[in-house]
Amino acid sequence: MANQMNQSFYNRQEDIANGNASPLQLPKHSLYTICNLRGGVGKTSLAFNLSSLTNNLLAIDTCPQGNLSYFFDDEYSFKQTLSSYEMLLPYFFPGFGKATGVAKPIKATNQYFNAPLLSKNYFIKSSNQLYLFPSQMANSIAQARALSGQNQTQLIDTILSSLKTEITREMKETSTSKCLIDTSPFFAGATHLALLAAEALLVTVRTDQQSVNSLNLLIDTLSNPASEFRKNMLSNGFTPKIQMIILTHCGWSTVAGARNKPNQQTKMFIQKIFDIVQSNINFFTTDDPYNHIFILDDFLGSGRMSTALRKPINMMTQGDTMTINRVRTSVNKSIVKIQHELQYISDCIWT
Repeated sequence: MANQMNQSFYNRQEDIANGNASPLQLPKHSLYTICNLRGGVGKTSLAFNLSSLTNNLLAIDTCPQGNLSYFFDDEYSFKQTLSSYEMLLPYFFPGFGKATGVAKPIKATNQYFNAPLLSKNYFIKSSNQLYLFPSQMANSIAQARALSGQNQTQLIDTILSSLKTEITREMKETSTSKCLIDTSPFFAGATHLALLAAEALLVTVRTDQQSVNSLNLLIDTLSNPASEFRKNMLSNGFTPKIQMIILTHCGWSTVAGARNKPNQQTKMFIQKIFDIVQSNINFFTTDDPYNHIFILDDFLGSGRMSTALRKPINMMTQGDTMTINRVRTSVNKSIVKIQHELQYISDCIWT
């Protein structure tokens, strides 16, 4: 149905909320980039929470704001350890030696990752130097284009695949089998490399029109011959496909008996997302739009506490309380539903 969501979609959401849904038979991958060309849509929250739901994971922060790095290590910015920026630097400034041992165990700096399941998860921190990276990358590509023949193609491919090359090396060093990349809201620089490194994309979209617009912008970036992505792409023409659109900050009906049905505003945005997915289905990993739209609650107090404590949502329980900015905040019963939603997303993506 082009303009009407299938009821089975909402039935699936009911099953997800209750922890009874079977994972969708989506293509499974080992390396995802979480993206959308807008801030505040839940990219970092999703990356942090997904990192606590699987093992043997390497999480990489390529956003200069460093929020994911902070969740893993609240003192990351003061430590003289290598970041994703230093890891990439040798590809753009000849003479720098290649880095090794960049990834650090999350359990060393976040107590909640000491559990046996999570003890082999690693992260690579961000750096505020990544703000400068887009211009440095653009200069390097311009210099490469000044060459001629095969050398030009090889050098540009080396630059554009630099993040993927370093991820492959770090995953081998850490014996990790899965990878998540968190990105900035801006396309240029490290986000460009993160798109090219991905096997598939996870795209968070908040329930507001600006976020829907940014989803359209992302698809245009991937498809438009005039975009910077398509003007500076690998010689093999690789373009990542989207595995999931995850609609965040959703609201739910308060009508008696509605159970876990979205409210009218959320339904409106679900329909908008469905129409976009259906119209651009060739940029997704299957040909069924219903496979690619997922719903996440507004985390509310749970999210504020998770951020303040650097504690994943799946480790929180109803009734937990704390004071944040002089306001008493508590975890309500919706936490179970949120945990089921996050677990379902995790179950649908990994090999």
